[in-house]
Amino acid sequence: MAVSPVRQHHMLLPGISPEAMEPVREIVRVLLRMWRKNELAFVAELGVTELLTNVWKHTPGDCELLVREMPDGVLVGVTDFGDALPTVKEPAEDTEGGRGLFLLSALADEVQTQPLLRGKRICFRLSNAAADGGEERRC
Repeated sequence: MAVSPVRQHHMLLPGISPEAMEPVREIVRVLLRMWRKNELAFVAELGVTELLTNVWKHTPGDCELLVREMPDGVLVGVTDFGDALPTVKEPAEDTEGGRGLFLLSALADEVQTQPLLRGKRICFRLSNAAADGGEERRC
């Protein structure tokens, strides 16, 4: 059986801002359409928006976005250069924020935070609904 090449899109997002969110979501939507993974687009866009909003609110400078096609779905990662690691916890009912990563972890197959020498990478994996249960893919 021939192994198909990995398709991915990587981009640097200098000084992410709220105005950049819609164009980035559109790029993710188009990539998933090209890769015939339309059913993953809504959650992928939601996850990208959450991760980029966290970068905008909590970290200085640039970030990087990676969208990688996987045999059974898609992997999305955002790398930023802030040192603070996020925590995923159920928010209290009376708080305004802190729900994004909690909700993403409920919607995605996997969410991981990876500390780097400088900064961190937060990634999430989404599986196709019709995935055949092949080998496990980790962020």
